[in-house]
Amino acid sequence: MTAPSVHDVVVIGGGVTGAGIARDLSLRGLSVLLLEKGDWGAGTSGASSWMIHGGPRYLEYDWDTTRLSCVDAGHIVTIARNLVYRVVFLIPVLPHDRNNIERMETAMEVYDRFQPLKHAHPHRRLTGAEARQAEPGLSPDVIAAVTMEEWGVDPHRLVYANVQDAIAHSAHAQNHTRVTELIKDGGKVIGVRYRSPDGEISEARARVVVNATGPWSPEVAGMAGVEVHLRPAKGVHLVYPHRISNFSISAESVDGRDLLMVAHAGFTLLGTTDDDFYGDLDAVEVLEDEVDYLLQGFERVFPAIRQYRPVRTTTGVRPTLFKWRRYEDELSRRYEVIDHSTHGADGFITIVGGKLSMYRLMAEETSDAVCRKLGHQAECTTASRPLPGNESDPELVHELASRCGIPALAALKLQSRHGSNAEKVLDEGRTSRILCRCEPVTEAELTYAARHEQVRSLADAFRRVGVAAGPCAGAACILRAAEVVGGVLGWSASQRFDAAREFVRGAWLGRAPVLGHSGWAQEELAQGAMRGLMAGESRL
Repeated sequence: MTAPSVHDVVVIGGGVTGAGIARDLSLRGLSVLLLEKGDWGAGTSGASSWMIHGGPRYLEYDWDTTRLSCVDAGHIVTIARNLVYRVVFLIPVLPHDRNNIERMETAMEVYDRFQPLKHAHPHRRLTGAEARQAEPGLSPDVIAAVTMEEWGVDPHRLVYANVQDAIAHSAHAQNHTRVTELIKDGGKVIGVRYRSPDGEISEARARVVVNATGPWSPEVAGMAGVEVHLRPAKGVHLVYPHRISNFSISAESVDGRDLLMVAHAGFTLLGTTDDDFYGDLDAVEVLEDEVDYLLQGFERVFPAIRQYRPVRTTTGVRPTLFKWRRYEDELSRRYEVIDHSTHGADGFITIVGGKLSMYRLMAEETSDAVCRKLGHQAECTTASRPLPGNESDPELVHELASRCGIPALAALKLQSRHGSNAEKVLDEGRTSRILCRCEPVTEAELTYAARHEQVRSLADAFRRVGVAAGPCAGAACILRAAEVVGGVLGWSASQRFDAAREFVRGAWLGRAPVLGHSGWAQEELAQGAMRGLMAGESRL
């Protein structure tokens, strides 16, 4: 074992909150080590609905969370302009709904007071005819609707942008690195012992250790000999590889819970379930009855939903604060910063709860607690300091596409991930050739990700640049992606083959629950093509 590295702070957990804390502390001039056992944003953050939103449904029982979410959403929209885009909802009203149109509009009028905080527009009221004209897929039973505006975001890129900025300000960040033990000196936590991707065990000493591991927080807290109480809630989404509606749509499940169909730029998310979870956090499965639960809720307002074929599912576990006798979807999205010095574990801080749209505020308050312990005087600047790629306005999409010889859609996607650094990314690659027609990722961007963005597997590439995120689900591009990434990382021919096979096997877990009759036919075609490519691919 090599000599321990020494830092002011070790942050455990590379979701959006942990990455935000690492960025905040490094900008304040502290030396930071950020450790993530999987990939950046691969847990709860990446399994979200891909939205920075205020949460109007919390107005009924958690007004302050809605206000804080809107305030911080406004900051995030300002510092991450390239990553965000407007998402407009239609909230339809059916006869005998628990909230008639008058109650719904009253709620939206209250929510309108918060909309300026996140740079969003106020609601509009529509008749049933107007709603169906705007969204022809709505049920003829819809008698009225209101609109609502939120912000969409790619959570994987948001997480990595925070990691990237932390590294730019001297932080050290390692993914696929599991903390195996907290090092203690009496009752004080003084560091961590961790296992690197190559299997080597290392130690890092720190004046403060921050536990930002979301639903895994109780497990990490147990290493320090303290308890953290959560009520983990499982959420499931169905992913469609294209837009299936003009607008995002709200619906109600059979038991009265709120569901959302979110129309993003090139895909649709339908979700989410919200159920207590007691299983293995590293092996969360999607059940067929959860898929049916979501489809049943949406076909009341969008009858054709079962005619569309989802390409996969996603699932994650929310680190919800513990509370007895509440339905899961009514639990508060409040957060708590816990200094465990009063519990016999000095030098150890945990952040739990919250939601994606409050990550920056959660990071700020956690960083404030760290600085108080260290006696470090420095102000937080993350509310106004742009994330990488937002320091200047990007050039026009058609100009970038023309000069670099790529399709306009590929240029648009590139800018949405890298902002004003898009051309720099293309300059790093050996070719601007498109990797796959159904998801216009250039080989240059994938090369850049493997070289500079800590891509260690094809699943990492999926999160970083969207490889295999399109309708083909990798059947037409995963082998080529293995060649590009393998060329940068020095993989042998067998390692490239194994990487492609590992990705296909991992993706299967998300695909199996949504394969109906037509889905199975498509899957057999894709698998047959994959086997043929694998057998005949001379370059692998």
